[in-house]
Amino acid sequence: MNNFSRCQIKKSLFSLFFLLSLLIFSSILCAQEIEENERAEKELKIFQLSYFLEKDNGFTTPNVYFNNALAYIGNGHLGPGIGELEKIEYNNLYIPLYLKSQLLRAWCYEKIQQWESAIGIYQDLQNRMPVMKECIIYLLARAHQNIGDINQAIKLYLVITTQYPNSSLIPSAHYQLALLYRESNQEEQFWQECHLAVETSAEAKFKARVLTRMSDILWEEGQYLNSLTYLKEIIENRYEREKISFQEEQYINRFQVIQENGQLEIPPGLLIFFADTVFNYGRYSIAEQVYGDTIDKYREQIDLAGIHYKKARAIYYQGDYERAMKDCLYILDSFNNNSEQEEVIVRTLYLYAGSLLSTGNRTRAAEKYKEIIKKFSANYFAQLSYLRLSEIGFLEGNLEEGTSYLKQLLIDFPSSSLSQEAAWKLSRYYTNQNNINESLQYYQFIYEYFPRGDRTDDALYWMGKLLYPIDKKGGAKWYERLLSQFPDSYYSFRIPGELRDYSDNMESIINRCKEIPLDEFKQKHFPNEKRAQLSTYRAELLTFLQLYQESVQEISYALKQEPNNLYLQFLLTQTYAEAGEYYQSISYAQTILDELLSENNREFPVLIWQYAFPVFYEEFVKRIASFYHVEPYLVWSIMREESHFNPYAQSRAGARGLMQIVFSTGEWIAQKLNYKEFEYDSLFEPEFNINLGSWYLQYLQERFDKNTFLIISGYNAGPGITDKWVETIDMNDIDVFVENIPYQETSEHIKKVMRSYHVYRTIY
Repeated sequence: MNNFSRCQIKKSLFSLFFLLSLLIFSSILCAQEIEENERAEKELKIFQLSYFLEKDNGFTTPNVYFNNALAYIGNGHLGPGIGELEKIEYNNLYIPLYLKSQLLRAWCYEKIQQWESAIGIYQDLQNRMPVMKECIIYLLARAHQNIGDINQAIKLYLVITTQYPNSSLIPSAHYQLALLYRESNQEEQFWQECHLAVETSAEAKFKARVLTRMSDILWEEGQYLNSLTYLKEIIENRYEREKISFQEEQYINRFQVIQENGQLEIPPGLLIFFADTVFNYGRYSIAEQVYGDTIDKYREQIDLAGIHYKKARAIYYQGDYERAMKDCLYILDSFNNNSEQEEVIVRTLYLYAGSLLSTGNRTRAAEKYKEIIKKFSANYFAQLSYLRLSEIGFLEGNLEEGTSYLKQLLIDFPSSSLSQEAAWKLSRYYTNQNNINESLQYYQFIYEYFPRGDRTDDALYWMGKLLYPIDKKGGAKWYERLLSQFPDSYYSFRIPGELRDYSDNMESIINRCKEIPLDEFKQKHFPNEKRAQLSTYRAELLTFLQLYQESVQEISYALKQEPNNLYLQFLLTQTYAEAGEYYQSISYAQTILDELLSENNREFPVLIWQYAFPVFYEEFVKRIASFYHVEPYLVWSIMREESHFNPYAQSRAGARGLMQIVFSTGEWIAQKLNYKEFEYDSLFEPEFNINLGSWYLQYLQERFDKNTFLIISGYNAGPGITDKWVETIDMNDIDVFVENIPYQETSEHIKKVMRSYHVYRTIY
């Protein structure tokens, strides 16, 4: 046999071996998948049976023992609690209750550091329990980890990652393995498990936690660029929205350390991200410099036109309009013939027009806005140009021209979000001119084209308000629609009292909700998909055991099967609230509430209202508000709208903490309260922040004679500016006053806080 034939035989044998290996591996995976599905099916049936029996009071005695234990444990008496739990015996009819009781018993042993007793319970459950086996293994592994038995912990976590491929605990198991490998100096395995933890997780905050750990370790080890890359990933994907300002500040600080070191070549992606970040915080000269350096160094590797535009924009925001115009002209000359750069060209033209307008050259600015409309009629900036042309008309005193551009925007782009803004401007203009027919026309335009828009409830209210004095029936019709479609709107509370008896007013809805049991909502919105159902049962048990991270992973897994399920979103709301993640909790609660109300659903548990309008930090708020004689509901309303109960909140303007206090105001209040040393970072401390914010509310309360509207205005815009508005705007009609405040942010803020204030008082 020649060498060629031998070679061919070897190749054929190798191919056959590879094919057989692939088939065997596929068969193993298939068998594993079948086994996993059968296990999940059996587990789901057990949970369902137990749930129905528990609903029907099928096992009273075990429940009595369990509730007795909860009472003892809640009062800090763990020993008697353990005693009650030991009375609950294993029974096939109430497996989940038995599991919950034994896991709670193990939890008590862990609290008193009796690890061997806890491990014994987990081992017993591992042998006899037909549900949540990988969860029990996970808890057993964690117990071994806590007593320093690294090898056994690793072995158990590996069981989860290899034998339970569909488990929601996979990401957590990978991360725990990573920590154990690092502890035992197995660096390669550490990084591998960290990457697997991120890749397998469906939950953003968990990803942030792992990536932050990776970034910090790399920074400590001197791998600065890799550290920045992971930090950039966290920020770009907004994995941890409530801490985004901390992460951006950390990115800026670390970048500057690398820059000062001068020995590393920073790649363009990290440079541009740094410049974008400092630009967002108003550090325009630094942003300009970095954009310029990036252009000089990496012009072949970047979107050159786009970075030139960002540089020109940074110059514009420094107020150097002449230099900004020069940069704009350079972009227009250099890239105007490149069809791929149309978006940059139109943005540059718009920036150039804005620079002309800022230097007082309104005529030439108007020409450029018209050029944008003519050349780029389908572009978003063409719509913005109509608004700017309207502003120029009003600035020039040409009211007819000012309104005509707004009307043209409505004709050309009736469904655009900017058309809603234009229609609102026209409505308010004609309302202030006392031209009722014209104003009604544009309010109705908003209602017809934007039935769930940001301004629709405002438009409905003003149609009712303008019509009611001359046509009671017609005005009442619009008020009724407002109550029906936007019962929780600020303006729903502004409807005259005699017309608020409609059944869909806020008070009646919330009172009806107080009668709706949570179990009814659960039955109505419980997931339909079987894997999602199983995850729901599991998540409820995990939340009860205060395993919040693991519960969130389970719920996130279920939401992949049924993305818009309301009960799953409610479970997330509840779990985040119990875990102290208030920002996340209120975000999900508001989403649920908006969804229910948009469907004209008026019957759901009041608990959803309470999560959407929570009384977090209750001990601090009640004590401090009472001390300063301010209403606690107003404090909660301001916290809700200023920070969404995020103690880490930091605005671009530097306002910090729950009640969003800027440095200068915080320092002034601290002096009034005789704090000897005011630390800016102290504003992130909830009690300190609430104390300063409540004192400030007391000060505004006295200054504005307890007028809540003016108190909120003073809190947002400053008391001095509010005083000027009181002098120049008609205060006889508070609706007119609020809408005619020149700062739209303050006008909207007053409405948001007042709406929350009314809802709080109704709920509680």
